[in-house]
Amino acid sequence: MPAKKPPQKPASKKEQKSSPAITARIDRLVDYEGSNVRAIASVNVADAFAIHGLKVIDSEKGLFVSMPQSKYEKDGKTQYSDICHPITAEARTELFDTVLAAYEQKLQEDVQMEPGEALETGQAM
Repeated sequence: MPAKKPPQKPASKKEQKSSPAITARIDRLVDYEGSNVRAIASVNVADAFAIHGLKVIDSEKGLFVSMPQSKYEKDGKTQYSDICHPITAEARTELFDTVLAAYEQKLQEDVQMEPGEALETGQAM
């Protein structure tokens, strides 16, 4: 006689949550000498909330995304604090992966576009 499968527990509230749709665009590529910043990005969360001023940064460990920050002095030292940030690790991963994918796509578009094409379409380089 086949073994009975144990009854499935209903999914917990945490498991039922799905993260909102996140879209990203690269506002501009950055190529300043001595700067680790590679791009400035904007993100749209669930077509309801926009975040501007995210930075794609190139470090020794590779590319990462920096959230918009405010700068302040404390005890004579410059400190930085994120203005907004994802709460969960899953949301952070999804947000950062989406921004980095948009960055890679923007790089590919720039490589494929010939200088003459940019002038013809009216886009700045």
